[in-house]
Amino acid sequence: MRFTTENIKSTIQVLEQAVNEHRRWLNDWHRSLIFDQPLAKICFSKDSYRQCGFGQWYYSQSSPILKDHTVFLLIGQIHRDLHSRAFVLADKIKHYGTISTKDYDLFIAKEQDFSKKIFELRDELREILLEFDALTDVFNRQAFFRILSYEYERSSRTGQPCCICMVDLDHFKSINDTFGHMVGDRVLRDVAYELKSKLRPYDSICRYGGEEFLICLPNTKLNKAKKIVDRLRNDLSSLLIDLDSDKKLNITASFGIVKMATKISLYDNINRADEALYAAKDAGRNKVIAYEDIGSVSKNG
Repeated sequence: MRFTTENIKSTIQVLEQAVNEHRRWLNDWHRSLIFDQPLAKICFSKDSYRQCGFGQWYYSQSSPILKDHTVFLLIGQIHRDLHSRAFVLADKIKHYGTISTKDYDLFIAKEQDFSKKIFELRDELREILLEFDALTDVFNRQAFFRILSYEYERSSRTGQPCCICMVDLDHFKSINDTFGHMVGDRVLRDVAYELKSKLRPYDSICRYGGEEFLICLPNTKLNKAKKIVDRLRNDLSSLLIDLDSDKKLNITASFGIVKMATKISLYDNINRADEALYAAKDAGRNKVIAYEDIGSVSKNG
């Protein structure tokens, strides 16, 4: 499942709600300790880490963002240790009426460690949000360059093929001029969703600028990339976008592909994809052309 701003924001929200539940449990624990009141029954349970509000959320969590996240898994271990210490302290209070300063300090240190990791996870999720284009909910240009740099280095190291594709919507200016920028924004959102939803799980896409998108197809030979992109082109040409009236708008795009070459820079590879895109525009738009085929396309033209 691909990350979206919606599921990241939702994850942050439920994380903060679960943390608030845990704080309530901790406050009740301290209140009982300070005012010499009976501890809640949960404190005497060895699986209290599952019974508290945070634990109930944590162990029912199936978020694709969190389930294999290193910090999230570490938080689970720290949370269990925290409740284990709370159980030991509760047992000592029950039998001896008091606890040592050392025992209490160890408990507080574990609580501070838990809070620190929670904030670390929350801040990381917030940073991920900054990697998305606010309008289209695909990666922004800056974040995408990190992905491309990784694939470029991996291709250089392993020899695995990787293709990149530049996409430009056909006649987009006329859409803005005719229907207004609100409709233009809707077109960009719908096109981004259509492209992203039809890509493979390990492919990625960004809004490169304006009405241009850039796609990365790792572990993909050029002939395979052509087939994938032509399918995208065909599906997009069939997409009907609802306008505010009963009318529907049809949109097409031109696509330029290049097999990533590691003997030239990443930016030069992107420029080659851009050259192929302009060749597709010159060939009549709504076309897929690879940089490697530009010469033959020109001759055929």
